[in-house]
Amino acid sequence: MSGDDVSTTAASADRSRGWDGPRRLWATPGAAWGTVVLACLASRLATRITYIEDPDSLRFALSVADEYDIAALQPHFPGYPVFWAAAELFAVPTGRFSVAFAVVGGFATAGLLWALLRLWGRPLRSVDGAVLAGLVGFNPLLWLMGTRYMPDLMGTAWAYATLAALIAALRAPSRPAARRWALAGMAGAGLLAGLRLSYLPLVFFPVVVVLWRVGWRGRQVVAGAVGVLVWLVPMILDTGAWTLVDVAWGQTTGHFTEFGGTVQTAPDLSRRVAGLVQGLWADGLGAWWPGRHGVTGVVGLGALGAGGLGLRRLWRRGAVYNRRAWLLGAAALLYGAWIFLFQNVIHKSRHVLPLLPVVLGVLAAGGTVLWRGAAGFRRRARRLLPLSLGAAYAAVALVLATQHMTPSAVAQAKAYVEQQADAGSTVRVASVPLVNNYLQAQQVDARYFSVEDSADVRRLRRADTGRTLVVGTYSSLLDRAPTATRRFYHNPHVNRMWPEVTVYVYDH
Repeated sequence: MSGDDVSTTAASADRSRGWDGPRRLWATPGAAWGTVVLACLASRLATRITYIEDPDSLRFALSVADEYDIAALQPHFPGYPVFWAAAELFAVPTGRFSVAFAVVGGFATAGLLWALLRLWGRPLRSVDGAVLAGLVGFNPLLWLMGTRYMPDLMGTAWAYATLAALIAALRAPSRPAARRWALAGMAGAGLLAGLRLSYLPLVFFPVVVVLWRVGWRGRQVVAGAVGVLVWLVPMILDTGAWTLVDVAWGQTTGHFTEFGGTVQTAPDLSRRVAGLVQGLWADGLGAWWPGRHGVTGVVGLGALGAGGLGLRRLWRRGAVYNRRAWLLGAAALLYGAWIFLFQNVIHKSRHVLPLLPVVLGVLAAGGTVLWRGAAGFRRRARRLLPLSLGAAYAAVALVLATQHMTPSAVAQAKAYVEQQADAGSTVRVASVPLVNNYLQAQQVDARYFSVEDSADVRRLRRADTGRTLVVGTYSSLLDRAPTATRRFYHNPHVNRMWPEVTVYVYDH
């Protein structure tokens, strides 16, 4: 995946090999990109979600639908002001934050494709470009994140656009154009910090190399600083300097020592390895995992075959000797090490999102080999294989995107608790603080008790009137059999957080 894999006769080579895509839709670069953007927007809008699927999404939804307030964790630090501004831009005219997030996700999907084509050095109107467009557009995790109330997909697209600019600066470091690309890359890295701060490790190595090899170092530093100030100054003015420092300290220390799912709070390395592999393989590519449908096995075999062909193709074209390819690999390895140690890869597969584009680039190279095949009839017959694999890949994405439209397990539990609270009797809810906050923030009218607070548990056990709802696996909390038990589910490959939620009902 490098600029050295570019052929100036790529388009003519595709035509000579029988590239017969829809000519009207792809007649010009503008028409091709217009088709891609419209397809990304239409598909994400058609599968948008209209519920709050987890506490992480809740904070971003409240920041757009209610008020941007970092002190109130709307959203939590580091505030993601660039993403919030983009979502607010579409929420104001449409009046629906679900539409706003889906529109941002659609543009981010198209933006990620553009950045990858820049990195790979291929035009959209080519076999390579079309294969990569299909892999990006129908990727299960990219599609799901394109409709979630989260900044991860937009952050990934911006990170790869930044990488594209930085690597373009390294193609001819002594030329003026390289210096302009360097300034753009540094400004992009500064803005990335306000979009998805945890993605900075992905661009760390390229930033250092560009600073070292390309001129205008002082201007590069200024460009990066300007990128930071664009979002940091408004955030300080809105929150207050000392309040922002207090919130930043509390959230940062809490992430690494309490609730962030880091290696300090979840030190089982085997579970972390399994979570990382599952995130990339099953959730990221839609491939087979125990308990999944057989179609995912087809996707897995296709990924293995296309991946092998892609690596072979890149090896033959000299990518293994290309320093920029190694730089991109080093960037991905550093980010992989970062999330393995300091992100919740066990329960949140979205953290692998920035690693997916590298994998998709390799798969696209292999898919192009499969598509071109041999000459004549054998070539046309051989195209049935990549078409079949692509259909299985798209089917998995479509099923998951459709399932995503159904409320998650905790959202179903919230609706049930709300129904009980609206019935008129006194309702007590007992759960972990995260679930209690999730329900309270959505104005579910009940009295809340923490199962982690011994005083709250004693008060619950002394209650003799009304109804108590225990949300979570705490059936022995009240030392008696529940009146009723309700269980709610969602597909864990849609969202690995809380795929099953149990509500125990106790009548007094």
